[in-house]
Amino acid sequence: MTNIISIYNLSKAFDGKKLFQNFNFTVKKNSVHALIGANGAGKTTLLRLLTGLYEPDEGKISVSGKHAMLLENDYLYEDKTGLENLKIFGLYFGYYVKDYKKYSDSLNITEHLLKRVSTYSKGMKRKLSILIVILINSEIIYLDEPTSGVDPLSRVEIRKIIQKLKEEGKTILITSHDLSEIEKSADYVTMIENGKVVFNEDIDNIKGTTLEELFIKEGGDYE
Repeated sequence: MTNIISIYNLSKAFDGKKLFQNFNFTVKKNSVHALIGANGAGKTTLLRLLTGLYEPDEGKISVSGKHAMLLENDYLYEDKTGLENLKIFGLYFGYYVKDYKKYSDSLNITEHLLKRVSTYSKGMKRKLSILIVILINSEIIYLDEPTSGVDPLSRVEIRKIIQKLKEEGKTILITSHDLSEIEKSADYVTMIENGKVVFNEDIDNIKGTTLEELFIKEGGDYE
């Protein structure tokens, strides 16, 4: 499989403190790749580098395709309905709102789209945010903590939509503390600590142990 994301010898410092130094990382096309690590390890910063929000001090970042990104927090128009949110963000990002139903059905959100977002649960808001990101129709989808604060049923629905997107040829890069979900949905997993790769494995190669056990063994500490 070809790499759709490649990072070579990346270095990045903030206020004189280096977060990444000679950092190398790749993501294979049409895969689900999870990025794990303790708080402050550099996961969200890495996404910001990949999306161009930050520029590297040294090294090269190659991303072969258009991207869309789900942020860790939901930024929605609370006084609007779910459908109105889809239309507003459609104007921003240039997607066709008519294409939403096959994804909203999978997320079990279709019947709620005529309700105001202010009435939504955390899980419903998360699924609406994911739906907006999906409709942008990018080759690469970054999901920053997609299951944060959602109920078990919503986790299952989000996991199913991730697999659906992979089947459609998308590449999904996930950051998450939800290690049990990563085990169920990812093809590859990379752990970083202090801006360095601790391990980078095919998920099938770590069978016989759990990600949580491996995470703790390698010195991780997560919430």
